[in-house]
Amino acid sequence: MLDPCFFSFSFLRGTLLIVGLFLPLLFVQAHSSASVEYTETTTTSGGTLDVKLEPIPNPIKSGQETNYKVTFLQKGTETVQVHIDYDLVILKNNDTEVFRASKQTGQPLLHTAEGIVTIPFTLQEPGNYTVRIPVMGINFIPMATENVEFPIKVEQ
Repeated sequence: MLDPCFFSFSFLRGTLLIVGLFLPLLFVQAHSSASVEYTETTTTSGGTLDVKLEPIPNPIKSGQETNYKVTFLQKGTETVQVHIDYDLVILKNNDTEVFRASKQTGQPLLHTAEGIVTIPFTLQEPGNYTVRIPVMGINFIPMATENVEFPIKVEQ
């Protein structure tokens, strides 16, 4: 005669096996139905760096704070480039400046040691905007300014 503890152990082991097999599938299903966020990577005008922009949350809505996550990458790679001198400018209709990050600090430019920075800003009006990121130095070496631009749309 088999021990009742054997059946309890076998049942528990079988249950854990089934949960272990199907739990990852449930996780993948839940995440695959999530919306994909806007992310764009563009090369600077002089071809020196790639710059990735991720506005969070997305879509961008007027009156709602948006975090503009900027990642500076070595050209053609996913390797983060450290020690970047830069700025972040938001233009409405590609000509009217509505925000300049360096003005918030009173400095002519900003610096990121890590190569990744998040800048919060709230756009008050819906419409078409451009995020311009000028790069003015890499690894503490000044360079001729190279720009990268990202068109964004702000919803009501």
